Amino acid sequence: MNLLYFKKQLNTFLTNTGISKNALAKTVNISQSQISNWSNYGLKRWTKNSKRLDDYIKKYNQDKLPIPIEIEQSLRHILAKNTEGEAEILSILEAINSLTDGKQ
Repeated sequence: MNLLYFKKQLNTFLTNTGISKNALAKTVNISQSQISNWSNYGLKRWTKNSKRLDDYIKKYNQDKLPIPIEIEQSLRHILAKNTEGEAEILSILEAINSLTDGKQ
């Protein structure tokens, strides 16, 4: 990841979630002063702690990513017609996911 992008990602995360730097620090077990420094000045180099925070933000964003309404409606429509279709839908989604792995 680009070191300059990390600062932007961190500040966007803090703004969008409303979480304080102190609460984030406690959550990921990193000092609040370190998070403040990254938020104000960015990274100078990758460390174990910066990787931990980056992984946390990526996972949080992935878990909170909204599903477009058209996709949700289509899936509900398919499952309403065929409740046994869950396994097929999951296998299709896994196949699509395998095509996108590593392309972030």
